[in-house]
Amino acid sequence: MSRWKGLGVAAVAALSFVAVKVLPWAFGFAGGKYLYQTVAGSPDPQTLTAAQVSEQIESQGSQIFKAIKQEFPEDYDVVVEKITAVARLGNVDQVRNTSRMAVADLRQRYASLLSSAPDSKAAEALRAQLDMLNHVMARETATICNNYLREGPGALSTQDQDFLIDMDKVGATLFRAFGAAKNGSLPAAVASDGDWSLLADAFTNAGGTPAEITAIANVSREFEGLCPAVAKLYAAALSLQGEPGRHIKTTLLYEIARN
Repeated sequence: MSRWKGLGVAAVAALSFVAVKVLPWAFGFAGGKYLYQTVAGSPDPQTLTAAQVSEQIESQGSQIFKAIKQEFPEDYDVVVEKITAVARLGNVDQVRNTSRMAVADLRQRYASLLSSAPDSKAAEALRAQLDMLNHVMARETATICNNYLREGPGALSTQDQDFLIDMDKVGATLFRAFGAAKNGSLPAAVASDGDWSLLADAFTNAGGTPAEITAIANVSREFEGLCPAVAKLYAAALSLQGEPGRHIKTTLLYEIARN
């Protein structure tokens, strides 16, 4: 009994912490980057139109905004109007902050939909988290990777285009899961005791240890293997099939999206 409860707390703690530190940066940095180019490239920002801003976002390949436009077109139009209003002032920081806040507001508004998301979309979103973490582990030292889990991308030695692409994917897959939940007919459900027990078994079968569970729950800076342990946790969740797997994935994703 205590084993699955401990793992449940660890999973939620780790994912919630990463969400607070990482996702807002992705949304704001990505949006700010694309729209900076719009503002900087315009001889007279005051003449910018919403159509021009939207066109520039699409031309730069922002997957987050593409997903919002596809799944929530009315919200997309509102976001673009907000961004256009500040872009006309020519202030890049305001553009970045407005894009970050507008997308974060949508993320929080639709978080409750995730309990009805289909397993395929939930898996896609959680896999994007795992891909990002694997990328960090491959590029950074264990110490920097641990700091990344605690502090977000500001801890990385470089924040280059490759990392930006990963973060863009993280946000886009989450919004696609929102949309699939909104348009689907699956019943809302959260992870049960039995579901968490299955996750604990999958984590243990993959070589997970009680020490790793404790390190994940505490986001321990001193535990050198923290990033591999979190990656193992994500992979264990992704390995679960059927309704138990959907419940685990959507419950973890809700902890990401609601922050």
